[in-house]
Amino acid sequence: MRKHTGMNTCQRLAERLHQFGLTTRESADRAIDCAADWPELPPKRLAQGLISVTILCEAVVQAHSEDVDFAEYGYRAIFREAQRLSGGAVTVTEVDLVGEPEEGRDLHFKVNGVAKCWDIQQESDDYLDLGAIETGIQDLAPGGDDPRVFHRLVSPQRYDDDHYLLATTEQAAALRSEFGLRIEVCGPDGLLLSGSRIEA
Repeated sequence: MRKHTGMNTCQRLAERLHQFGLTTRESADRAIDCAADWPELPPKRLAQGLISVTILCEAVVQAHSEDVDFAEYGYRAIFREAQRLSGGAVTVTEVDLVGEPEEGRDLHFKVNGVAKCWDIQQESDDYLDLGAIETGIQDLAPGGDDPRVFHRLVSPQRYDDDHYLLATTEQAAALRSEFGLRIEVCGPDGLLLSGSRIEA
């Protein structure tokens, strides 16, 4: 393990993500190296920089707010990332996006064999329904004795992508407290904790 001294805030976040087991040593080191020349940033840019670190660390599920080629593929990508972050605790199968965009659609899938359905409202096949993802993301949490749930990272930029970190409530709260990470902390039941909502 390499030594990291005199780290800036973004580098320290990468190290903390590794300490919490939310990223690999390799991914943390890659993010630390990438952020080595970053200056200490003003608050708004730092908030965006911290989210960038979670992406570099491959620690989040990313939900695109802009154009995707095909919506169903976009949802499938979210499911794949949730499976990866769960370490095999979650398996998503039988994904099917039914209906036409202008009429409303249903996204059917199974999580560990249990049928799920998201009500999808989107204007075209080129976009994802971020509201449906936010409402349904806990369907992709491991559940059972695994205390990890998804916590939404809110960008300071309006209309930016959403990102979801799979972590315990305590880990998410610590990252918010220690770094000012714009993260909406959910309890072990997956419900947003009082006072945790962040406005973009």
